[in-house]
Amino acid sequence: MMEMEPPRMGQRQLSHQMPARHGFESKNKSPLSVSMSADYSFEPSRTSREFQPYPNANPFAMPRAAFSPNRIPNGMMPDRRASADTFGPASPLNNRYGAGGQGRQQIQLPLLKPQRLGKGPTTTNSWTRYTPRTPGEGFKKLPEEILLLILEHLRSSHLEFGSLSCATCCVRDLINIGLSSKKWWNAAKIALYRDIQLSGIDSTIHTKKKFKMKHGTRLKLLRKTLRVRQDLAEQVKSLKVPSVPETAKSKEEVQEYMDLVASVIMACPNLERLPGFYPAYDHSFSRFTHALSTRTKLKEAVWIINPSPFQRQRRYNFAGGSQEPTSILAPANLLPEQYVDFLGYHSNWSNLKTLFLHCNQGGTVDSLLFRDIFKRLPVLENLHVSAFPAPAFDDTTLTYLPPLKSLRLDNLSGITATGLSIFVSLPSSASLTHLSLISIPLVSLPTLARVLSHLRSLTHLTISQAPSLCLPPGEEVFLHPYLASNTLQYLHWEITNPSDDEKATQILVKSIFYSGFPALRTMRAPTDFDGSLQTLCKPRDKIELSGDRYRNPGPPGYHGMPTSQSLPNISSSSRSRSSQGGHSYSSSVSSSFVKSPTRSSFSMNNDRRSFYSDNLDTRERGMSLLTARRMAQQRLEAAVSKPKFQIAVWDENDGMLDRQTVGGYIGLIQSKVYYSLRPDVDGMDEAVVTVDGIGGLLDSGEETNVRDGCTGSWNLSTGTQGKSGKTSGKERWWHTERGRFREVPLEKFF
Repeated sequence: MMEMEPPRMGQRQLSHQMPARHGFESKNKSPLSVSMSADYSFEPSRTSREFQPYPNANPFAMPRAAFSPNRIPNGMMPDRRASADTFGPASPLNNRYGAGGQGRQQIQLPLLKPQRLGKGPTTTNSWTRYTPRTPGEGFKKLPEEILLLILEHLRSSHLEFGSLSCATCCVRDLINIGLSSKKWWNAAKIALYRDIQLSGIDSTIHTKKKFKMKHGTRLKLLRKTLRVRQDLAEQVKSLKVPSVPETAKSKEEVQEYMDLVASVIMACPNLERLPGFYPAYDHSFSRFTHALSTRTKLKEAVWIINPSPFQRQRRYNFAGGSQEPTSILAPANLLPEQYVDFLGYHSNWSNLKTLFLHCNQGGTVDSLLFRDIFKRLPVLENLHVSAFPAPAFDDTTLTYLPPLKSLRLDNLSGITATGLSIFVSLPSSASLTHLSLISIPLVSLPTLARVLSHLRSLTHLTISQAPSLCLPPGEEVFLHPYLASNTLQYLHWEITNPSDDEKATQILVKSIFYSGFPALRTMRAPTDFDGSLQTLCKPRDKIELSGDRYRNPGPPGYHGMPTSQSLPNISSSSRSRSSQGGHSYSSSVSSSFVKSPTRSSFSMNNDRRSFYSDNLDTRERGMSLLTARRMAQQRLEAAVSKPKFQIAVWDENDGMLDRQTVGGYIGLIQSKVYYSLRPDVDGMDEAVVTVDGIGGLLDSGEETNVRDGCTGSWNLSTGTQGKSGKTSGKERWWHTERGRFREVPLEKFF
């Protein structure tokens, strides 16, 4: 048997005349050939000398990409001609590899060119060097939307509840950020002019020394800027103007200030909101009302209807829920020209989504006028109607309502249970998701069951009234759930004057227990006196808010402050709202305009109802959320103090080793309902936000009360310490003391 000759390795010259040959550079071989493995046996000395970018570096510590065939630098490529001249043409396989290659046909594969080498000249180094970026290069690539989000967060930190800052400090910081670079200024000017907030009084330096004006300095400067810079005027979406200053004492000065506000509104073509400034409308021409009616992109409108100077009283026979009609004294219908003018103000509001209609004592709007107004508002979604007399808004007017998403009916004596049942059965009510019934009153429990069964899209329901709901005489409920809704997620249940049997609350408890509200997640019941609704919700360890134990309990609207600061004395002619939600028009309307630090200039607080009386019981007048939280917390602590679980430890001989008791809790562990007694607006104790109440929509007490206003002193640390030890640079943070304006969003009313 012939002995196999071991394969012979190709001899290589070690002298400097023959250059080192790499397998990738052979013209007669392919880098993909299996027969080129013998050509990779480089001499270690030449390998470290010719293929190492840094001579003193460890070749095994180099990156893997440095030895990749596709990443060979130009300076390290062997000379192809030298390789061909030295070795000549490729030798047969049997000569190179011995007997193992005999009888095989030589296959010559073309050299595949690496992709990176075929794209063009390569650099001398086999990796990309890191080039440090110039300062600000990453900031320039940031989109403007990111900067606007940063500025929006800055604004919210200034204006959120509990902040020591104010709108003036926010504007100062936005301007300082805008001065840092052009890119910041492009974003800062949008944040400055998209939501303008001017609150409090003008600076005395401007009014007395520089401009020689009594009031309205900032408004005139703003108007001048908006008229010159049309690009900035188009950015204005929301405009908060200061309330009527105290320096405007006469009627002519008040009208002059209103005309100034109207001129600023005319300079904002894309205005959508005018928060915190709601003057009363008495059906007479006003430049302010006309300017607001010309804003085609307006999305929110608030009407406070006052009696007309030409208004007359008329006696009506109103039946209501009783069989016998009752004679009441109410305002007569509007004059034809008043009807046409008020309707014309809504002609340009094709984008209006939220409409508030509130009537002061003596004012009115015709029932047919409501119908015509709704026809001119094609995209209306949220409607609030309150305090209108029975002839103006009754069951017939309910049938005129367009398809809405949110509806609040507040203190409307013309609404009956029959009219409400007819309304919820109409196709136009199928889109309702939020319904609030405040002081209607809804005394029929079957009507409530009909409301829940017909409104298939209802998610939020608020019921707040004095009388309790009851069943018809002789009827009893044996099958539960009697009240049911598959879509309801939020329920506010407040019966301030329940009857002795309290059947309505007990029926509601059984309906929730027997899965009548499978989607219910939040329950708020300020008048849950016995805690029956609390026992159906998730157990909670604490219901009180931080600081509740250090506040003085009081009626709704009371914030624990001294009476002189929180509850000013109002004239004895204040309007009272009956517990049944009715109206009384026998009392005369005072025309005097009394200033108060906690009232709006247009809310007519001399006609404001009184919230409470000393001779009323707690159940009759309701109670604040502070008192409700304390009562719920007391029930919770009483349950924890009583042992509910006993834990016994036994040994293997049935001997008791230890026994422990664990306190109880209130609620159902498997429940998905959250028992909440938090207010709709932070810092208030009102269970339901009102229009003309303390802390309501028309209350500008925080803005006009400058006793605890902001002067920018919270930012005192930004100043520098001088040689005398006093802080210099006061002009950087100081401004005229102004009250902090806290906006009540209109969506909180639904």
